[in-house]
Amino acid sequence: MRNYLISLCCSILIVSCTWFPLWVISTYFTTSDQLAVLLFPFALRLGVCLLSPIQFWPGVYLCEWVLMAVIADLLGQPEWQFAELASVLSLPALFIAKHYFDGPEWKRLSIIGGLVIFTAVINMLSYSPTGQSAWMVLLVSITGGLMVVPACYLVWDYLFARNWLPLTSGLAGNRVSLRVGQTAQYALLLVLSLFAQVGLPGELRIFAPFCLAIPIVLLAFSYGWQGALLGTLLNSVALIAAGTHESALHSTDLLLTLSAQSLTGILLGIGIQRQRELNRALHAQLKRNRKLSTQLVEAEEAVRRNVARELHDDIGQNITAIRTQASILKRIEQSDMGNHCANTIEQLSLNIYDTTRHLLSQLRPKVLDDLPLKDAVIQLTRDLEFDRQGISCEVEWTQSEEPLTDTMRVTIYRLCQEALNNVAKHANASTIKVIVKISLRCEITVVDDGVGIDAPPAVRVMALKGCRKGSMPWGECFPFVHNPGTAVQ
Repeated sequence: MRNYLISLCCSILIVSCTWFPLWVISTYFTTSDQLAVLLFPFALRLGVCLLSPIQFWPGVYLCEWVLMAVIADLLGQPEWQFAELASVLSLPALFIAKHYFDGPEWKRLSIIGGLVIFTAVINMLSYSPTGQSAWMVLLVSITGGLMVVPACYLVWDYLFARNWLPLTSGLAGNRVSLRVGQTAQYALLLVLSLFAQVGLPGELRIFAPFCLAIPIVLLAFSYGWQGALLGTLLNSVALIAAGTHESALHSTDLLLTLSAQSLTGILLGIGIQRQRELNRALHAQLKRNRKLSTQLVEAEEAVRRNVARELHDDIGQNITAIRTQASILKRIEQSDMGNHCANTIEQLSLNIYDTTRHLLSQLRPKVLDDLPLKDAVIQLTRDLEFDRQGISCEVEWTQSEEPLTDTMRVTIYRLCQEALNNVAKHANASTIKVIVKISLRCEITVVDDGVGIDAPPAVRVMALKGCRKGSMPWGECFPFVHNPGTAVQ
C-alpha cells in the first residue's frame, strides 16, 4: 500500500507538471482556452491512462479535474464543467480500449486511432451546449490525439517493451555507442522540412505541403511505425514554425494539416509494421516447414533402411536355404522330372534374388554407405549400363570442404538417380552430362541430346515430381536444372 501511494503521488506530480505546459502551448493554436484543453492535455491523459495500470487512473483524472478547476477559477469561466463532463464520459471508451490493448503493434496502433476518434466525438457532443463549433471541437480533439497518444505509446514501447540490461557495475566499462548517422538523418530531414515550409519562394509555396510526405515515408520505410511517428513529429515542428512565420497558416489550416499528416504517418506505419510482421511469420513458417520436411525425409530414409535390412537378412537367408534344398533334391532325385523341378526351383530363387537386390538398391543404395557421394553417383551410371547401350555419360563434380549430412547425400543421390532413370527409359540419347555443384547452394544439372518429350506442361510437371519430391526440404538450396528439350523432363 505504501509503495502504491508513493507511485500514485509521483504520477500525479508528473502529469500535473506536463498537463499545464501542454495547455499553455495549446492556447496558441486554438481560439479559446477551453478548446486548448482538448488539444494536447486531453490527449496526454488518454495516452497515460491507456498505457498505465488502472489503479493509477484515479490519480491522473483527479489531477486533470483539479487543474481544470483552478484554471476556470483564475480565468473566471465557470462553464468549464463541460470539459470535466467530457473527461468523465471518456472513461468507458478508455476502459474498453485498455481491455483489448494487447497483441501485435499494428493492432495496438489501430486501437489508438479508434480511441482518439471516439473520444473526439464525445468531446464534440459534450461541448455542444457551449456554442463552440462542433467541427472545430472535433478537429482539435483528433489533432491532439493523433499527435500525443502515439508519442506516449512510442515512449512506453521504448521504456517498457524492450529488453534492458541490468544496471550493474559491469556496464561501467561499456563504451557508449552514439548513433551519429541516424541523428544526422533526423536533423537533415528536419532542416529540409523547415526549409520547405518557410524558405520556399512564393510561387513554390503551394508545393510545401506535399514535401511533408517525404520524411514520413523515408523514416517509416527504415524504422516502421516508430519512424513514421517520428516523421510526423518532425513535420509538426516544421508546420508550427510555418504557422508562426509571417502568419503563413491560419489556426484551422494548421490543425487540419497537423491532423492529416499525423493520420498519414500512423496509417503508413501500421501498414509497414503489419507487412513486416507478416514477413517474419512467413519466414518462421517456411523455416518450420523446411525442418518438418527434413524430418520427413529422414524418417522415410530410416524406414527404407530398416526395410532393406529386413529384406537382406530374411529373404537372403531363405533364398540360400531354397538353393541348398534344390541342390540336395538334385542329388537325391535322379529322374529327369526331379532334376527339372530342382533346376526350376533354383532358377526361380535366383530370379527372386536378383529382384530383391534391385529392390534393395532402390530402397537404400548400399553404395552410399560404402563410397563417397561422387563415387556413388559414378557407380550409379555404371549400374544403369550406359556403356553397354552405347551412351557416353560424363560426371562433373564440384564440392566445397563442408561435409554433407546423410539426408542431403541421399537427396542428391535420389535426384541424380531419378533423372538418369528418365534418360535411360525415354531419352534415346547418345550423350549425357551430369554437373553437380555443392557449396552454399547445391545445383544439379542433367543434360542429354535425346528426343525430348512432346507433352503438355502438366505432364512434364508430373514427370518431374519424383525429382522435386526428393529436393522438397531444400527447395531454395537444391534447384534442379535440366535440358528443356530432353526426356529428363
